[in-house]
Amino acid sequence: SCRRMEPSDASLPPLHDFPDRGVYRLLESRGNVRGLLGIVAPDLADRFDYDRLVVLPRTFVDEAHRKREADYVVHLPYRPRDGSAEHEVWVYFLLEHQSDPDRWLPFRFLLSIVRLWEAERRDQEERRVPEADRCLSPILPIVLYTGRRRWEGLGSLLDLTRVPEELAGFLPRYDSVFFAAAQVPQEALTASGDPLGWLLRLFRLDEAPAAEFAKAVEEAMERMEALATRGETERWLRMAWFVVGYIRHRRPSEEADELLSAARRAVGEPARRREVVTMAKTSADVLWEEGRAEGKAEGKAEGESKGKRETLLRQLRRKFGALPPEVEQRIQALTDIPRLDDLLDRILTAGSIEEMGV
Repeated sequence: SCRRMEPSDASLPPLHDFPDRGVYRLLESRGNVRGLLGIVAPDLADRFDYDRLVVLPRTFVDEAHRKREADYVVHLPYRPRDGSAEHEVWVYFLLEHQSDPDRWLPFRFLLSIVRLWEAERRDQEERRVPEADRCLSPILPIVLYTGRRRWEGLGSLLDLTRVPEELAGFLPRYDSVFFAAAQVPQEALTASGDPLGWLLRLFRLDEAPAAEFAKAVEEAMERMEALATRGETERWLRMAWFVVGYIRHRRPSEEADELLSAARRAVGEPARRREVVTMAKTSADVLWEEGRAEGKAEGKAEGESKGKRETLLRQLRRKFGALPPEVEQRIQALTDIPRLDDLLDRILTAGSIEEMGV
């Protein structure tokens, strides 16, 4: 079942999940859903009723691909141009945040679309909707690609098959919107006038010099000021969080102070400026803690593997006497703990060094 997106959904997400879920977190604001549709599907965007938008709090991405993809699915009414009765529509955002294009995405996206329809069908069954009233809602599939490498388009299922022309018409097909943020011309990003376009422009300048990127940060923050002054504080917070996260996670660390200063300069109201300062400090603390935790984990793993190597060598010498130098070298180079555990178990049954398989 869906949950209604309320204006009170304003809690900021943790900064450490920015690399995988930055755009996802932006879309948790209803205003950003509206703004993004105005950029990627301008012919349709004004016909949705965003006040009645609800979110489906589940994923349809298969587990094997969740490290490179996330999805965000919303349900909202759509008013047809011909003036006929409104339709309930799913808007399915598939967020591709890895750097490599994937030719198999059209197939996986089709599977996700079918899973969504199957969930809708089951929901209608469980709610005992009369059979005559059961139907599948249309789906608007949108792929948002934020990687650095060029990706010309989603492609189709036909690209993945080898069929004679007379059989091509029997393949499933679906239309979709493919949006590669780093490749979209600036005019297309900003044509709607929504501040989100200036925010997404950061992807186009991902590898630009620091001074050029700092100017883009200032321009984005200046455009965002209009949101705060008209009361869209929750949306402004999420977008400011995105700017800080982008600087911390996608730009060189030595540029961070300069870029964060550019972000603060563009904020007019002192309380909001302090908010940006707090976000920047929090993000620095988070990165430090993550590095510290990773260091601790690596240190613990290294200590464990070292202890197992020493035990393994001691037991082998006790059972087989002096070891060939090349065997000692190979064991000293081992860091894989399951492999060391396996060798420690083999000592019990091995009749020779050769049988150890080192």
